Amino acid sequence: MEGPASTGGGQTPQTLAEKVDFLFRHMHPRGRKPVTHPEVAQATGLSTGLLSALRSGKNINPTKDTIERLAHFFGVPSAFFFDDQTTEQVSVQIGLVAAVRDAGIANAAARLVGLSQGSIEAVIALANQLRKIEGIKDVGPD
Repeated sequence: MEGPASTGGGQTPQTLAEKVDFLFRHMHPRGRKPVTHPEVAQATGLSTGLLSALRSGKNINPTKDTIERLAHFFGVPSAFFFDDQTTEQVSVQIGLVAAVRDAGIANAAARLVGLSQGSIEAVIALANQLRKIEGIKDVGPD
């Protein structure tokens, strides 16, 4: 997966089509492929043809209702589709969540719950040692 706010080239999505495609590609649970047009159509009441046209850029002037339905389905503010600052903020957040999801970080962190501080420090030390063994650059303070 590319960087946090990536559309494939490391950039925040700019066009409506890029924004819709970004949501389709990145907003899905871990271990599951991205949602399909039929799934979104069924959940939103929008047609698969409309979704395809929005995603491909053939429809660049959706109704307010269409934007609201997509925003609600994907859990983003409607402003994601027309306000550049909101688009950037939300796409960075989505990218970070996707990176955590895809890396299994949440699963690893969940296993630390309930451990003593000493045990957590031992896990961190082990992770740091494994990073050195694998030649991975240090990520910051312990």
